[in-house]
Amino acid sequence: MSDDVKTGKLVPYLVEMFRAQAWIGMGKVANPVSGKIERDLTVAKAMIDLLAELEQRTEGHRSQEETKILQGTLTELRLNYVDELKRPQETPAAEKTEAKETEKAAETDASAGKTAEKADQE
Repeated sequence: MSDDVKTGKLVPYLVEMFRAQAWIGMGKVANPVSGKIERDLTVAKAMIDLLAELEQRTEGHRSQEETKILQGTLTELRLNYVDELKRPQETPAAEKTEAKETEKAAETDASAGKTAEKADQE
């Protein structure tokens, strides 16, 4: 690679675009459109794979700075992706809240039923 290759705007821009989408797919940051954490590891993997392809196809045509940005981002995303694969798939927070409310309501109903049975027996 020639040292006189200048750092352009395209590679850093593409790296950041795919990086942001990978973080959203891993559920590390909220989706800016919905404002919600949306974990979808297939999306994260696709973004990482696109960055790996960008790295391969631009080999020998990147500046040292572009190479540093691209390789650093790939390493960071791959390590976080492996961590996310180890974590169990979580249910969304709204579903958790709804499940807790349903469970509390069932407990309250069961307690009320027992109290009514005791009153009937007396």
